[in-house]
Amino acid sequence: MTISCYFLTGFIILSLVFSSVAPISKTEFRLCCQVGTKSENCTSYSEHRDLIGVACCGSHVYNTSSQLCCDENVHNRDRGGVMAHSCCDTQPLRLDQTCCGGVIHNIIGGDCCGKDVYFQKDTTFLCCDRTLSVKSTPDDICCGNATYDGGVQQICCGNSVFDSTEFNSCCQLNNGTSSRPYHSSTHVCCDGPLEKASTVRACCYLRRENGKFIDTQYDKTKQCCKYPYDKIYSMGKNKNC
Repeated sequence: MTISCYFLTGFIILSLVFSSVAPISKTEFRLCCQVGTKSENCTSYSEHRDLIGVACCGSHVYNTSSQLCCDENVHNRDRGGVMAHSCCDTQPLRLDQTCCGGVIHNIIGGDCCGKDVYFQKDTTFLCCDRTLSVKSTPDDICCGNATYDGGVQQICCGNSVFDSTEFNSCCQLNNGTSSRPYHSSTHVCCDGPLEKASTVRACCYLRRENGKFIDTQYDKTKQCCKYPYDKIYSMGKNKNC
């Protein structure tokens, strides 16, 4: 006689089988993992206590005490004398390892920077936007995913590093998301760098409805910046404003 109990998809299916062949009587426990409508990889047990800690890993029956389920892959916890306690994507992770972005490193208690591992207390390294860099100077700080000297001989503009002999200032564009580097001796900031000696381009400060002004470049050979400073006006036929 066979008695079967079926549960929800993905759960263990337990079948209790009684078979009698005189004069021997046998009780068998079968555990299967249900995937969709199919029961796969059934495992038989003779004692009910053997079922303790048994679960499904995808379509595989496994023991949670001695094994790990990592993304439907079964692995033994014992990894050459060192126990694995968790998963790193599809691979078991030992107690003496660190998982960073799916990559296993043989380092105990490391800190992650993207897929790389380091120790935050080690001041020779700096993690910038998930990119690990070696400091060039003790005062280095992050600029995007790179490092720079904090303004001594370099500047950070738009998440990029520039030599301060070439650019010593950063101009924020009116879109609020972009910046451009410039040198203050030759340019001014007006919704982007504007050459001071330009005979064509100039800067106009337009009044917004909230009373604030916004800097806007215009072509002073064809356009006018004038009261009430609500927009850039076209120059008249006589080339006057």
